[in-house]
Amino acid sequence: MTKISRALVSVSNKKGIVELCQALTQAGVEVISSGGTRKVLTAAGIVVTPIEEVTGNPEAFGGRMKTLSFQISSSLLFRRGHSDDEVQAKSLGIRAIDLVICNLYPFSEVVKKGGAEEELVENIDIGGPTMVRAAAKNYNAVTVLTSPKQYESFLESFKVGDGVVPIDIRKMFSLEAFRHTASYDALISETFEKMLLGESRSFHGSLEGEEATKVRYGENPHQRGYVVANPIMAGSRTLANTPCLQGKALSYNNYLDADAAWRSMSDLARINPELNTVTIIKHSNPCGAAISSSNSKALELAWSGDPISAFGSIIAFSHEVDGEEASFICERFVEVVIAPSFTSSARDLFSKKKNLRLLELAPQKNDFEDKMIRTIHGGYLVQDEDNGSEEKIESVCSGNSKVSSKLIKFGILVTKHLKSNAISLCLEKEGSFLLAGGGMGNPNRLVSLDQAYQKAKENGYNDFDQMVLISDAFFPFRDNIDKANAFGIKTIVQPGGSIKDKEVISACEEFGINMYFTGMRHFRH
Repeated sequence: MTKISRALVSVSNKKGIVELCQALTQAGVEVISSGGTRKVLTAAGIVVTPIEEVTGNPEAFGGRMKTLSFQISSSLLFRRGHSDDEVQAKSLGIRAIDLVICNLYPFSEVVKKGGAEEELVENIDIGGPTMVRAAAKNYNAVTVLTSPKQYESFLESFKVGDGVVPIDIRKMFSLEAFRHTASYDALISETFEKMLLGESRSFHGSLEGEEATKVRYGENPHQRGYVVANPIMAGSRTLANTPCLQGKALSYNNYLDADAAWRSMSDLARINPELNTVTIIKHSNPCGAAISSSNSKALELAWSGDPISAFGSIIAFSHEVDGEEASFICERFVEVVIAPSFTSSARDLFSKKKNLRLLELAPQKNDFEDKMIRTIHGGYLVQDEDNGSEEKIESVCSGNSKVSSKLIKFGILVTKHLKSNAISLCLEKEGSFLLAGGGMGNPNRLVSLDQAYQKAKENGYNDFDQMVLISDAFFPFRDNIDKANAFGIKTIVQPGGSIKDKEVISACEEFGINMYFTGMRHFRH
């Protein structure tokens, strides 16, 4: 355990730095500093060691050279307790620095106020990121602070440990330091891309600085679009890095729909990996989904869920696609087909459809670990993927119908991928499961229920007493139950949790409808 005895301080944001350094010097810590920070600390009566006494060189070139030096970097990087490093440090006259307090030149502030190019350049910090990254790399011995928000918690652990900061806390400070420098560099890249190229291909704050690849266009042809591969998943096959086997480049919308198709297929495929799952996506919504004993049967049933909407759709398969499925698809207009693999006969048939895109991507076997990121004005919304699984599905009123638990599970997962307010009508036929009709994306649930009912009728499915109605959220009133009863529906699955639950249950009992509560909502906005 390393007791902090020397601290290097260089901050652009001076908030709280005087109080922090006063506490450090009172504990016997030597404070090393330079430039404006040293002036502030000295003015407050804090004894400061000038940085040039450590480096052996004066500040130069208008302050561009201050901390960059062999002496400073060595003081941070040499491995404490490592026999060779300790001997070499002693022979070179290197004394350990145990704490770095550094926040970088205010590049973002200059950007916000519309600074000229020369001012922007002068606010690109060089020595600061070097110090921060060196300290963060050597977290086994060095503590690094990059924000005034960390000072209070640091001092608390510093005092409790009598000058020693625990390793788990040092690791967390190290993580924050790497995030800080990554975000800083990404903003610089983004700013100069806009200045020099007229557009930005980096994504500050999310996938920091990663190079983007142009897609055909954005949501509309007049919008530019890019796809950015997550570097953390560089060793895995993902939608972002899967090459097209044939056809033109994907557009922004193609990627969104392909992602929806692959995710929904992956979810459903986990019900029984041995069976064949097919999902058909249009505008990010499943317009067809089925599980069956064969790929061709699953495709046929999925397509029957909404043949009109399936025009220009994206189809995802859980199993290899062969010539039979390829023949079916080639007779129709489909934008993209996703499957773990394609047989040579399928590839031959598809090759005649020059604009059809093929992607080889197997279903996800485990829960999705991606962070879901959406932009809002001035920032990002970030959340975990919806991996929630219903632990208990409770019958709250027994009607006359009996449906299988597998059909209920299928229906819940299909509905989870529909845009809310979402209603699905799902059916089991001869051992296969399918989406008979769906309603989604409406401002109220009654409209979605009407859509699902009408769509099922259009598709030729009229056995509503055999279907299960799934709602992605609770029913706030009994009006949905009244409508479901008028449609002949006898089984309803919903999360429950409304203040009107008793009224809704009473309506189901009145009509002899069997209703289940899942206790889990699956909104998809």
